[in-house]
Amino acid sequence: MLAVPFLEQLVDARIAEGRLGDARVAADAIATIAGPSGRERIAAAAAFAHGRVAQASGDAAAVSELQRAVNGFAAVGHRLEVARSRLALAQALVADSPEIAVDVARQARNELEALGDSREADIAAALMRSLGAKGRAGRRAAGLLTQREIEVLRLLGEGLTNAQIAARLFISPKTAEHHVSRIFAKLGLTKRSEAAAYAVRHLGAE
Repeated sequence: MLAVPFLEQLVDARIAEGRLGDARVAADAIATIAGPSGRERIAAAAAFAHGRVAQASGDAAAVSELQRAVNGFAAVGHRLEVARSRLALAQALVADSPEIAVDVARQARNELEALGDSREADIAAALMRSLGAKGRAGRRAAGLLTQREIEVLRLLGEGLTNAQIAARLFISPKTAEHHVSRIFAKLGLTKRSEAAAYAVRHLGAE
């Protein structure tokens, strides 16, 4: 476990150098350490590393991995890592979901500023400007969704499938599918990754 900080730095360095294969090997090493240790912080670090490698590779898995990192760091109260993971998530959302990327970047900027990380906060602010952000807050789930739909959205934020959501809420898979469809329609979403990012942004992690 003492190797984790070194491996995190190695991921950063190899991504900066464009050596994505080596970065992926380092990320895999973090995940290997997280497996037997059962430590949530290390598992979140592995998700963050894998997410950043996927992002640099143009892999769509970046969004789900980075959202796992946000949730994992939040679960153990690592606020700075939550904010930095959220910034990376915003960057990964730019291509397919720019409006959501703006809102995620805004939340990351606010968190980073509150924590005194001005450099990362400036990066978040620059990302917002590049997307033409006007400072308008996104729509809030609580004003659009029923209580059950909010529960389903929160589980989408955890990356659960419809079948897993059904099992968690003791409803039929068909009913879960109906709730997911309604959420997509109400929030103007088209992908589960967008719904997951929306859940992170508006509902947070519990």
